[in-house]
Amino acid sequence: MDFSTSDKTQILLYIFDFNVKEIYRRKEQQQRLFEWSTSLLLAAFGAVVALSGRSTPLDFPVAIKALATIMVVVPTFLFSQRIVKFKKGSVGNAKAVERIQEILRLFEDGYYGVRSPYPHEWEGTLAEGIRKGKTTLIYVAILVLMAACVVAAIWLLL
Repeated sequence: MDFSTSDKTQILLYIFDFNVKEIYRRKEQQQRLFEWSTSLLLAAFGAVVALSGRSTPLDFPVAIKALATIMVVVPTFLFSQRIVKFKKGSVGNAKAVERIQEILRLFEDGYYGVRSPYPHEWEGTLAEGIRKGKTTLIYVAILVLMAACVVAAIWLLL
């Protein structure tokens, strides 16, 4: 099946738009997951602090502390992995966007007029910019720090 140049251009524009939207969607999902997981960790910390005021000791304290630790550490690990996965997916989408920009000659002077529609310094920087971004590292570091605080509270207060 052969496509006309017009059809190919339409397909490229559709794929371009899809990948740009996918980058934003993944970023929003990453942020939502971070917000959701930090809220859960704050709630867990609050529950530990509330339970620390109990007048009667816990039955099987070591087993309960170990189970509570597992219930904090495992989801934190899974949330962190998922946040990193969103970033990797965005890098893939950004590479596709860069290839389409190259095919459409968006950085080439004289193709769409005297000057390129995009500044030349943007060429080939989208994927690398996402890859070098610190947001994912900051999100994971905060989650790990919060989880460590909750686990410390479990072992010190319960």
